[in-house]
Order: sequence, then structure tokens, then C-alpha cells
Amino acid sequence: MFFYIFIILLILFMLYQVYQYKRPAVKLIYKENEEIRQIIQRCPSLFSYFPTPYLNGFLHTVLSTFKHPKEKHSSNKEYIENTGMSIDWIDRGHGIDKNKPLLFIMPGLTGTVEDGYINTIVSEAHKQHFHNICVYNYRVLQKDGDFTFKPKFYNYGLNMNPQNYDDPYRDYEHFENDIIQNKRIRVDLPADLHHCLGYLKQKYHFNKILAIGCSYGGAQLGNYLGRFHNIRLVDAAVLVCAPHQMLINQKYLSYSMDIALTKILQGKLKECNPNQECYLRYPRECQKVVDRALSAVWISDFDANFVIQMYGYKSVKDYYQHFSLANRFPLINIPTLCICSEDDDVCHIKALQQHLLQQSAKNIICVTKAGGHIGFLEGWKTESIWFPKPAMEYLRQFADIHYKHH
Repeated sequence: MFFYIFIILLILFMLYQVYQYKRPAVKLIYKENEEIRQIIQRCPSLFSYFPTPYLNGFLHTVLSTFKHPKEKHSSNKEYIENTGMSIDWIDRGHGIDKNKPLLFIMPGLTGTVEDGYINTIVSEAHKQHFHNICVYNYRVLQKDGDFTFKPKFYNYGLNMNPQNYDDPYRDYEHFENDIIQNKRIRVDLPADLHHCLGYLKQKYHFNKILAIGCSYGGAQLGNYLGRFHNIRLVDAAVLVCAPHQMLINQKYLSYSMDIALTKILQGKLKECNPNQECYLRYPRECQKVVDRALSAVWISDFDANFVIQMYGYKSVKDYYQHFSLANRFPLINIPTLCICSEDDDVCHIKALQQHLLQQSAKNIICVTKAGGHIGFLEGWKTESIWFPKPAMEYLRQFADIHYKHH
């Protein structure tokens, strides 16, 4: 009896694997219009993805960290004034050309210019003839982070006035009272990003800025594009495996991935040596906050004991609700490609807010059947990482100085 049940289950499993193998690797979702169709036609890699068939999402995520392009990149760090923010310029010995666009790369929360997926993006950008390339280092979990810095456009695009309850964006409901009353300065990542982009624009006079954000970098970029839609400095964007609804992502995050992410964040926090000049660089009662974060088991505990203290949120739930990309999607008014995977263990596919993304005729949603979180290994021998190819093909179309948004 058990033997027959086993055979039936095995057959069903094999049929499912055949179905997975045969069905298209990529599904594109967008509003039908001629401009979008032309953009898609100029992105052939959107239709060439062949995910490694024997890998699940977790293995895509883990194994991709060991993949590095053959090309080695050198970089030069430039600090953005005394803010703790910095950028790493990819140096090929050609210098900066202000007449060519800037490719602005935003890694995940603990990502750096040294990471394999960042180097893969850079290699693909070189193939697409991008000249000016930099990698952004935001001030959270940075050794030189100054959390007393208040950018010029601090809280821009947020409704922080409790008297203005008619505004559908009641952002003030999510923040501590001392933040609303301006008694304490919080870290405002989208405002930081605008400050950095403004600094680069003013110093180098780039004709275009094209941006790609991965994971938490995508969350920052998407929030920025929504909040700063009236004064944004980015002309086109790609969001890769960005968290659309962080509460849903947290709900479906596996125990093993939750613990692993927490350990990664704690390791980065230890590197920052927060004991030194703590009162200037970290929130109130710094040492207690840091100690609790370093002893956290789950990422929600880490966020509760460290992240929301810096961002000024009332609770972890408020943070997850307010910082989710879905809140800002309807306000994004530039061409945006959103790449995500059905088997992403970190940013779950059930958190994809397709109906909100489709409100803009400029957005393209690319959903792959496999790829994990910033993985997207392809070929039988996991020869390469796929997502930088369509991302750079997409952004390259907007690099032309004569391109105008309709």
C-alpha cells in the first residue's frame, strides 16, 4: 500500500517538474502601449532566461554568492561630505565624463562594491557601454555613519502633520511623537538618497542618472521615486527583488533564512564598532540598543531593537507597513522595470502588489518562475547570473540624452 502511494507521489512530483521545466521562464505584466512594446523588443534577454532546472530558490540565493565575473573591477571611494554616506566609483582609467549618463547602483542592506552580484552588474554595464558607474553606500551600518545628520529634504513627501488627517498618506501615524514634534532627528533613507544624488548632479553635471536597486536597495529607491516624484533626480530605474509588502515577506520568511539574515546583519553591526562615539552616531541609550540587537535571534527582533530606533517608527509593524514599496508605487512617474522571482525566500511572491504597479503605464513587471533572492542562476552548469542582462538592456535605452518621457 505504502509502495503504491510512494509511486503515485513520485509520478506527481515528476509531472510537476516537467510542467515547471516546460512553462515559460518569464512572465511580463504591463499596460499595453506602443512605447512599452518597443522597450521590450530592445530587451532580448527578457526572453532568453534558462534557470538552472535542478535548483530551488534557496540554492539560487546561496550559490549565486559564489559567482563572480572574470573581469576584475577597481574602485575609488568618494565621501559625500561628512554624512557617513559614500560612493565607490568603478575606475577603468577613463575618468568621469559628465556628458554621459551615470549608472547608480544600490546594493542590498549589507551589500558592497565587493559583492559578486554587484560586480556582475558592473560587468554587464560595461558591455552596454556605460561609462560612469558608481555603487552607493548608505549610512546605516557604516563605520563612518553620522546619525545626527539632517538632509535638506528631510521628511519631504511625507504627511507628518497630525492636523492634516484628510491626506490619504497619514505618515505621522507610524512615527514616535518626538519625531513628529521635531525633538529628535531620525534617519530618513530616501532623503539621504536625494541628498547624495543632488551632490553628484551639482558636482559632475550628469545629463542623466539611471538607477538599479537590489533587495533593500530597491526598497530605498522605490520609496524615493514615490516620495520625491515631483523633484526626483533619476530618469529610469530597475528594482530587483525589492520588498513590496514587508509584513507579508516577514510572514512567509523561512526560519533558516530568518536566522541567516539576522546573523548577517549582526556581523555588519559588529564591524561598525558602535561603542566609539556612540552618543553621536547612534540613537539614545545606544549601548543597550546595540546589545539587544546583537543578541536577537530573529530579524524582527533586530529591527525592533536597532532599526526602528534609527528610523523613528513606533513599532516593527509600523516600520514594515510604512517602508513597504507598495505605498509609493502609484506615485512613481518614470520608466521602471521590476524584476522578481516566484521562489524568492526573502521577498515572497505573495507580497507582489501587481495591481498597484500596473497603475503606471511606464512600469514593466518581470516575474520569473525561478531565481531565488538576487540569484537567477542560468544554464545547466550555473554559468552566469541572468538579471543584470535585461536590467542593463533596459536602462541603456534611456541613456540617450535625446530620450524624453511621454
